[in-house]
Amino acid sequence: MDWASVEAAVRDQIVAFVRLMRVEHPDDRIYGAAVHEFYAEAGGVIAWPSIGVASEESLASVATDHLAADALRWSPADWPWQLDPGETEEGWAARVESTATADDGKLWHAVHDRFERTVANACKAARRALIAEGIVGRGFVAVAMDEAWELIPLSLTRTQVRRHFPELDEEQRALDRLAALPPDLRVIELIAIADSHVHAPPGTERARAWLRELGADAMPAILEHLPVAREKWMWAKLLGELGIPTTEVVTALDAIVGNRRLGEPDRAWAAAALSRLGRMDLVTARLDRLPREIAVRGLTAPYTSFRDVGVHQPLDYGPLESALTEHPALHDAVCDRLSPGSGYCTIDTDETEAAFVGLASPWAAVRRHGVFVLADTALTPNLRERYNADLRRLATDPDALVRDAVAAASDRGPAVR
Repeated sequence: MDWASVEAAVRDQIVAFVRLMRVEHPDDRIYGAAVHEFYAEAGGVIAWPSIGVASEESLASVATDHLAADALRWSPADWPWQLDPGETEEGWAARVESTATADDGKLWHAVHDRFERTVANACKAARRALIAEGIVGRGFVAVAMDEAWELIPLSLTRTQVRRHFPELDEEQRALDRLAALPPDLRVIELIAIADSHVHAPPGTERARAWLRELGADAMPAILEHLPVAREKWMWAKLLGELGIPTTEVVTALDAIVGNRRLGEPDRAWAAAALSRLGRMDLVTARLDRLPREIAVRGLTAPYTSFRDVGVHQPLDYGPLESALTEHPALHDAVCDRLSPGSGYCTIDTDETEAAFVGLASPWAAVRRHGVFVLADTALTPNLRERYNADLRRLATDPDALVRDAVAAASDRGPAVR
């Protein structure tokens, strides 16, 4: 991939659009340009983003009583001056996407990351060019604004981030401070931040993500904190995401599931975590005594998008089938929880055989789940042929839910790797 040319294409697009806005609005105080509306689908589409340009005057024109100018200052989707990609940019996007999806898509994430970083670099280059031409003042910035704001620090200097995005600067200073702490103290502080009822930088989600990254090193402190945690469900969920089924972890989660004095969210997430850790048998053993919501959450957790965060066990329908064999009355509730649109897990290529086994399950909930997760998995031509044969067989399935799943999967068309 000619990344230098990609960077030049983004840079030139920003520069040309700011020039045009300067000509059309010669007296406006143009303060920024933003590359935004990044869109990509893992393993597939990588779209070219849009460009917004704003001046103090254009910002004031869209401000309302409910949305002040300050709130819209770095909300480029709300700016009136927008530039969508043209044929040239669409051509570059197609080349980037082709590079990313080559070789069975093994390099997709690396290519996508390189593309976003290239856009951030192009923003810096565009600013330099525009200032050198005298089109904008030195206070002008061009910034790449992805949904998570991860590209903003890559587009700007630390001083610019502090001036225009002070919340990001505060977060970075908090991260730097935490990174400098000894590991045991860092874990303790991250737990305090994640459990706080008020926002403390770098924020709850970032603290929990860092604890996930620490893995086993964070486990003892999390288990020590669990009995006194404000909301046990959050820590039960995190223990499931860590994917380390030690005796201590399993015992702690099982105690929460069985504690009738705790609220439903705490018990339901503990049941979900147990199942994610490969201990659905403990949930099954309590099914006669569990409220329906807690039972269903425990039975379905390993097959939902909850499994996609952190470390997960291999796909295995066996525990769910065993539970349904003992408690067939729960099948309809499981079907409802695992309905299309509820958020299925994404399976790895080495889990396809387990999904194929699921297509022959005696339980419609499992057969339907297998149909959909395989439909969303890139298969080799031989596996795609096998899948299509199974779809033809299941098209006459006795259960209407499975037949509907087959029809929906067939409409999507094949995904071949």
